[in-house]
Amino acid sequence: MRELHIRWRGTCVLDELGGCVRRTSLHHIHRHPRDDVQANLVMLCGDGTTGHHGLITAEDRTARVALGNYLLAHRLDTLQYLADKLGDEAARSWLRTSLLAPV
Repeated sequence: MRELHIRWRGTCVLDELGGCVRRTSLHHIHRHPRDDVQANLVMLCGDGTTGHHGLITAEDRTARVALGNYLLAHRLDTLQYLADKLGDEAARSWLRTSLLAPV
């Protein structure tokens, strides 16, 4: 995780939403399992209570849909990780209900 902090430092994957705060932190995409592997992590501004990280943690629909769209467009490793961990259908269902449901 230290390497990812260094490599992704200062880059919030939701910066197109605007309103980024200065600090960034890694966020686990799927909590169970909460694997500390690149495929299960994204860099977001803020922490668990501030910035986009705080919005995701608070289950803000706009931020969660933006994260889901980011994963579909840029993170095939995450989609494969979820399929491997949860199974294909469960991974698709989790993406639909957790991240891609309409705002």
